[in-house]
This record gives sequence, C-alpha cells and structure tokens, in this order.
Amino acid sequence: MHEGAIAQSVVEVLRDIKNQNQLLSITSATLKVGAISGVMIDALEFAFEAIKKEEDFIKDAKLNIINVSVKAKCNICDKIYEFDNTDDLVMMCPICQMPLSIISGKELEIIDVEGE
Repeated sequence: MHEGAIAQSVVEVLRDIKNQNQLLSITSATLKVGAISGVMIDALEFAFEAIKKEEDFIKDAKLNIINVSVKAKCNICDKIYEFDNTDDLVMMCPICQMPLSIISGKELEIIDVEGE
C-alpha cells in the first residue's frame, strides 16, 4: 500500500509549510488526485487519518481531495476527449484512429494549505 507512504510525504510537506510560515498548526490541505495517478483515494484518506493522530500540528486538519478526470488530446486533429470513468478510457482517437496523449489525470499534488 503506497498510499501510506504518500500520506507520510504529504505530512512532511505540510510540516515544512508550517515551519516556513511560522504556523502553529495546519487546518486543511487540498490535494489534486488524477484518476490514473495510481492512488486509491480511500486508502490515502485512511492513511492520513491514522498519521494525523500522531502529529499535533495536523491533529484537526481536514484533507480535501479534488478528483481530476482524464483528458487526452489527439495530436493529429487536436480534439480533446474527457473520460469521467477510467473504464471508458481509450487511447485512440475515434476520428483519426491515432494515439491520444494524456494531458491530465496523472496529478498528485498539494494545491492549497490553510493554517493558523
């Protein structure tokens, strides 16, 4: 379960942000997680909840997750396709039958942090 390691890395980044900004605590963190990032969101949230019990500076922090759907672009006709369901993900353009390039959906990033 690499989500535990990811949650630990998020906590380390939050600690750095807290220290750099001379905060007492972090109250919330927002992450963007792409549909094909390989991250199981439920497992990440579970791991974060377990870790925050051991870290005073995030003990009351809320983890917000923004799910990012997959977008892919045809390099020939420039058409962009969005896939809400990864089961529907196809990597060939239905118009030109050329391979699509992923332009979003792989994200795993902290985009906002609040603290006091």
